[in-house]
Amino acid sequence: MSDFKRILGYEYLKLFRRKIIWITLGIMILLSAFVICISDIGLNSDGQNIIQYIHENRQKELEIAGKPVDDALFEEYKNKEYPHGLKYFLSCLLPSDQIQTKNITEDNVYGERKKMLNRDMEEYKLREGEREYWENQESRIKVPFTYEDTAGERKLIAAFYTMVVMQIIFVAVAVPAIFAEEHFRKVNHINFCCKYGKKTLYAAKITAGVTLSLGGTICLVLACAIPVLILYGFHGLNTQIQMIYPACSHSLTIGQVLGIQLLILLTAAVLESAFAMFCAEKLKSSTGTMAVMVGILLLSMAVNIPDQFRMASQLWLCIPSNALVIWNLLDCRLIPLFGKYFTQMQLLPVIYGILAVLLAAGGYRGYKRYQAAK
Repeated sequence: MSDFKRILGYEYLKLFRRKIIWITLGIMILLSAFVICISDIGLNSDGQNIIQYIHENRQKELEIAGKPVDDALFEEYKNKEYPHGLKYFLSCLLPSDQIQTKNITEDNVYGERKKMLNRDMEEYKLREGEREYWENQESRIKVPFTYEDTAGERKLIAAFYTMVVMQIIFVAVAVPAIFAEEHFRKVNHINFCCKYGKKTLYAAKITAGVTLSLGGTICLVLACAIPVLILYGFHGLNTQIQMIYPACSHSLTIGQVLGIQLLILLTAAVLESAFAMFCAEKLKSSTGTMAVMVGILLLSMAVNIPDQFRMASQLWLCIPSNALVIWNLLDCRLIPLFGKYFTQMQLLPVIYGILAVLLAAGGYRGYKRYQAAK
């Protein structure tokens, strides 16, 4: 164990001396914070300072916090402007002209939501077992919904897409050199002859790569979460997810969804680092590995597999850059396994973990067989 710690310390030392890692991480952190804050800079459409506008809207939101979203609430706002969060919720379900005229009833809102859920089931051609699963989940959801200020939570849930994109770029730049550099510098034959052996050396490199990715990911999460906390606060963590995304039947709170997103993001960091080191060992090149990872990222942004190709579409949504988009994460198509149905968010951390282990094992097979050219 002391040998492993000594080698791991040496790997960390090499990483800490690489300026490109810190430059890349700094840029990714700044970009993440900038994307979060960009809509909150300057003036709103009425020329009001946006910080003042956020504060005033928060007070309006908190005035009705804890109230049921029912006819009494709609009647209360018959002759005054809806708070932003309530308007956002209604816009997910009703046409804009109906919201503007305020011709809204409790039956309109929850009836339209029910129609949307049924349309999704028909569109995705859900199996009978899947329909029963969602009917069971729907029975656990309390109607009418209870209103809370969810501005900060909405912002942070959407920010996970920014985080995973920045994470992939950081991993693609920082991690491959752990293996590729020794091939480039032709020092691998020296490393292979060291008294600690290939197995210990490989384990230290994998550990260094994974912990670097996890550390960078935590920095990105903080870069997004802290500005949201300062500007909006988190007041609706215990509110059901339907207040942000009405067209789903997941019996979860917003706080639970955020926790699941964080878990998926962290396991994605492990998977991405394992993939980067696997490619670096196979390609013997940091640049080639970076090109592969950024290429997959760009492809995931540009390509959308039609829903009629169900298996291919669901697999495509498992790619980290697709999986953390909230409407993909809450997809109603289930995965049958061992006679039961599971949601995508339930299985993704397990799938990412298994794939990371397989990539690490596959990389080791090539690593121990490789003989440096003399």
